[in-house]
Order: sequence, then structure tokens, then C-alpha cells
Amino acid sequence: MGGLATKHNVSKVLMKHQELSRYVPETRFYDPELLRTMLQRYKMVYVKPNNGTGGRGILRAEKTENGYRYQFNTKVHIFRTFQGMVQSMKQLMKDTPYVVQQGIHLLKHKGRAFDLRIMVQVNPRGEWETTGILGRVSHPDKIVTNLARGGVAVSIETLMKERASDLAQFKSRLYKFGERASRHLHKAFPRIKELGLDIALDRDLKIWILEANPRPAIYGFKDLKDKSIYRKIYRYHKAYGDR
Repeated sequence: MGGLATKHNVSKVLMKHQELSRYVPETRFYDPELLRTMLQRYKMVYVKPNNGTGGRGILRAEKTENGYRYQFNTKVHIFRTFQGMVQSMKQLMKDTPYVVQQGIHLLKHKGRAFDLRIMVQVNPRGEWETTGILGRVSHPDKIVTNLARGGVAVSIETLMKERASDLAQFKSRLYKFGERASRHLHKAFPRIKELGLDIALDRDLKIWILEANPRPAIYGFKDLKDKSIYRKIYRYHKAYGDR
């Protein structure tokens, strides 16, 4: 599978790894009946373009006490019937291939959801190395944390200092996790030189791999106080040339 690192392909590869599979939310190709089944199971799911980047085109669908609803960008659409919701979503999705992903309720910082971007790159020695971790706090009215969609870059120290009993140990765990996941994905996608792993943390601080981006944006790391992180990421990034 040396081809495209799409959301579905990444999920499938990770699910084949005995240890990593438990960190992967259920992710399947979209069809209406599957959406119905997964909403019954999880109550909330994300519906994402299979080849999407930058948080574009993502919907969050929910089963409520009185029916169904989904949010796209800042607007919430409410329906009494499942079929009504599906018809409305279809107009947005058009003919683009989508996946349905088990919804993970993200931790919040000052009332706004956040996730973590773990940057993992091949270093000059040819080894996978975690070069930085960035917290991404969502825009207050949006469902995605992407900086291109109004999210804000925040250090992991700010986000986790009151949540992780031993922050240094927690960061070390994330660094090793990023490298382990990247080495495994590299076997299936040998052309990749860097990955932006988007990690959700649930209320129990369990890690969930939301996405693995083979062409991750790095500008968010510029906003961190420690400028050496961005400098190293940029140096490795430039070394690949035109990927």
C-alpha cells in the first residue's frame, strides 16, 4: 500500500497493528445506513472528506433526544428525522468520498475544545523523530481545531499542566507514541518523510489518533515561545526538498 495516505487507508493500516489499533476511533466509508448505525452506537460522529486537509468540509452529526442535528462551519442544522438530515448533508457532500469517524469528546481549555498535533519527521540519521507537539484550541463557534479554520496555537504545557500529574513523563509518552505510529505507517506509505499526527485526549487522558497528515502545515509551531522547536522542524522540512 505505497499509495495515498487517505483517512480511510491510514485508519486501516493502524488497525492492523496490535498495539496501535486500540488508539484508533472507528472510521469507515460513509453511507447513510452506516451513519445511522454509528450514531446509534456513539451518539456523535464526525463526517470527513476522505482526502480532505485543513479541516475543510468536516461535519459533526449527533443523535439527540428529539431527533438529529449536524454542524457545518458555525451553523447547526436540526432535524426531526434521520432522512431529513441525510438529505441536507448530501447537498454539502456532493460526490466527494467521505468517511464516518467515531466521535471523541475533546478536552476543553477555557470552554473551547482542543487537540494536539504531534510533529514527527525523518531526521538526518534517517530515523523517525518527534520534533514538536502543538496544542490547537478551536474557534469558539466551530467544530474543528485547525489553525486555518480559526483555531489558536497553544503550548502543551499550558493545556496539560493541571491535567497531567507528571507533565514531563506525559510529553515523553507522546513523543515515543508519535515515533512508533510513524514507523508503522511508513511501512505502508514508504514515500512519507514527515507526519502531523492529530491526537485527541478524552476525559481519561486516553490518546486517540484522529488523523495522520503526510503534508502537515508547520507554521503553527512559530507561535510557540520556544522558537528552537520551529527552527528544527523547518530545518528537517527543508531537507526533503520538493516532496
